[in-house]
This record gives sequence, C-alpha cells and structure tokens, in this order.
Amino acid sequence: MRRFCPSLTDLQAFEVAARHSSFTRAAQELCVTQGAVSKQVKHLEEFVGVELFLRIRQGLVLTEAGRSYLKQVQAGLSQIEAATVELIAHQGRGGTVRLTSMPTFGARWLIPRLTAFRRLRPDIHVEFLPHRQGYDFSTPELDAAVRFGEGVWPGSGADYIVGREILPVCSPRLIPQSCSEAEELLRYPLLHHTSALEGWRDWFEQAGCDARRALEGARFDQYSLLSQAAAAGFGIALIPRCLIEDELRDGKLVVPLQLPIRARQGYYLCYPEQKASSPTLQAFRSWLMEVSRAAEPAPDNALPLK
Repeated sequence: MRRFCPSLTDLQAFEVAARHSSFTRAAQELCVTQGAVSKQVKHLEEFVGVELFLRIRQGLVLTEAGRSYLKQVQAGLSQIEAATVELIAHQGRGGTVRLTSMPTFGARWLIPRLTAFRRLRPDIHVEFLPHRQGYDFSTPELDAAVRFGEGVWPGSGADYIVGREILPVCSPRLIPQSCSEAEELLRYPLLHHTSALEGWRDWFEQAGCDARRALEGARFDQYSLLSQAAAAGFGIALIPRCLIEDELRDGKLVVPLQLPIRARQGYYLCYPEQKASSPTLQAFRSWLMEVSRAAEPAPDNALPLK
C-alpha cells in the first residue's frame, strides 16, 4: 500500500524555508531557484490542505499549524539522514546502539567494559545520548536506557545488570575497626541517595535492627557524590559495590560490617518493546548480560530485601 506522505523534496523545501523565514535564502541553500522553493512549499500546502506560512513583506511567518508540523518534519528528516549516514558508514553491516545512562554507572562501570565489546563486535558502535533526554522511548533515535529501580517499567523490556549487591562504606578514619553488629552503625551519620531513600531503612530492618533513625542524614543525588562524601568522612553510605570497586581496592573506603544483603533496586537495561528484535540491540544486550553474570553472581547466602 502506498504511504500517504508528501514528497521528500517538498518537505525539505518547507524545512529550509522555515529555518530561514525566506524562500530566497532557502533557494540559496538548496541550490535551486526561489520560484522552485515557493512552488514546492505551495504543493505541500495543497497536499495537506493547511496553510503553513503567512507571506508578508518582511518574509515568511509560520502559522500555528506550520510550527507544529515543522517540529515533526525536522525529527523525521533527521532520522532519515541519520539512518542513511549509518548505512553508508557501515555498508549494511553492524550499526549503532544509542542509549542513555545514569552518569555514575556509565562512567564507573559500563564504559570501562566497552573496550571488550568493541573487540568482540567492531562493527557495532555504542553512542551515549544526553542523560537529560531521560527514558522517552517515543524519541525514535533512542534504542535503550540504563535505569535504576526495581525492574518494572510499563511498555519496555528490562534486564537486570548489576547494583543489588550493596555495601555500607565509610572512610577508614571514621571507623578504624570493623563493627560486630549492624546497630553499631547507627552511632554514625548515615548518608543517603535521593533515588534510594528507603535503602538504609530496608537494610537495617533486614539486619534485624530498629530502623527508626535510618532516614536521618545528608542526601546526595549521585552515587559519585555519595562515595566522595563517605571517603571524606561525612558518614556511612550504602552504595552498590559495582560503583566503588576502585575506592575499596585503594583503601579510600572500607566496609565496617560484612553482611550479605541484596537491595530491591539495581541497574537495568531497558528498551522499547518494538526494538527488542533489533540485531544490534540484541548483540549488545547479549554481551551485557554475559558481563553482568560474571560481575555480580548471586551469592547463595545473600539476604534479599523484602
């Protein structure tokens, strides 16, 4: 069935004319005559049955309908351009996985491991989109996102990566010797992540302690800030092991009490259901799941938080 779409030439003429607010300057960019651009835009308006520009002496002014249509046309043209560039670059082999990631996880855990994926699949490129773009899978160029939570997001697949292995950590100067009981930690300031405010309370409840004081203490919106605060001696932080491996190895952070408790929340690879069968995404997901199992095998004696 033939798609109900205007010609690409007409859409390009409309987009360029809208950017310049001028048929003349649009014609210069497109290397055609001013009359050709005017004719193409007029043809597009006849096709959609809506006036897209007001023609005034000073130039062109988009109508309200024209402004709304322009945003969608620009997104579509950008997607076509990106797909074409990718096809030319890869000549039909491999491709690009575009994802967003929480900054600390991306910098501390994911990026250091991507060299291995690059060796395994040099034909697939991983591109990080701005994290502020969030997890809006209606954005056509976004293939996947690393999210932190309990693993349930309507409309998207979610595969656990790492992060549920959590540790209470602090500066060795704050607690020089290991504690023998979980309740001993309540003598010190507790540090919290704003996205996991229930973390300490859950941890103390699972450890069999009174958790009424567990919500007290300073809060930080990134685990990188939280680990820095703990290393500086501000208090004890509850942080996924995967994010502080370097600090633990270097002795900047220590674990005052060894207690195998697993958190409810962790990092997940999320992707829109309609892209689950994408060969490039499948290849990246398969590799990431294999790395995940090696990085954080589930211990038999771990206590899952309820």
